[in-house]
Amino acid sequence: NQGGGVAGPIGIFLKTVKEAKRHLISAAVARSVSIFGMYPIDTIKTRMQMEQPNPLRLQGMYKGVGGSLLGQVPYGVLTFGSYEMYKKALLERFPRVKPAFIYALSAILGDLTGSGWLCPSEVVKQQMQAGMYSSTGEAVRNIWKNKRIGGLYQGYLGGVARDVPFRVAQLTSYEVTKNIYLRFKQKRVGGDKPVELSAVDAAVCGAIAGTFSAAVTTPLDRIKTLLMTDSGEFGGTVASCATKIWQDEGIRGFTVGLVPRVVYIAPSVVIFFVVYERTQQTLARTKPE
Repeated sequence: NQGGGVAGPIGIFLKTVKEAKRHLISAAVARSVSIFGMYPIDTIKTRMQMEQPNPLRLQGMYKGVGGSLLGQVPYGVLTFGSYEMYKKALLERFPRVKPAFIYALSAILGDLTGSGWLCPSEVVKQQMQAGMYSSTGEAVRNIWKNKRIGGLYQGYLGGVARDVPFRVAQLTSYEVTKNIYLRFKQKRVGGDKPVELSAVDAAVCGAIAGTFSAAVTTPLDRIKTLLMTDSGEFGGTVASCATKIWQDEGIRGFTVGLVPRVVYIAPSVVIFFVVYERTQQTLARTKPE
């Protein structure tokens, strides 16, 4: 079967997207609402990490939001679709490996797959948040003119170095929090009937997981921000950037933006889960799968 090696993975991905259409639409809507609603906090965090004066200024709070949505929403589809593809392939290839390990590895691979799409929009977004450009078009033209494709992927490794540990920390802490809560809920309800998380329960567990994972990955987020906005000044690599932060600012430099990052991510997760559940329920009633 010629071309099966190419058609196979693509076919699995497209089939996954088709079968999970309702979930993907719900995730896209939820992601859009949470990103737009919390975007000003993300802008303040970026300004603080770049040590700009008056990071709370209202002007330019939503600069780059269009590019961010253009990057984040397809990124979610790519990450979810490829995660399912990797999970299916790995479970079939390694049936004796613990499923939890396969899920974690699949999540990492899915995140890496989506990162190729996400990075350019993150570069444009953060440079606009920093006030370097006034429009998405101007940002893309100037970045391309000055550094070509490399300019759109500056800080890529910094982003991956942040996102992969964040994903693992988030998934692990969410599962642990969820299991503890379900055991508590089962004891409170009593009986043998299995209990499930409501939308509010899922939001609370997600907020706890989001807060923890956001806090522990703040140093990596600072490195990513600096590499995406001023790569040359910080040596262009994760190691050189970390070294310069340590030499110039000490340990405090790795915690810059901690509060706005946590304040941004925790409510974002709450908004995401609530909107996701409501959208999915609405779609299920109007257009069942």
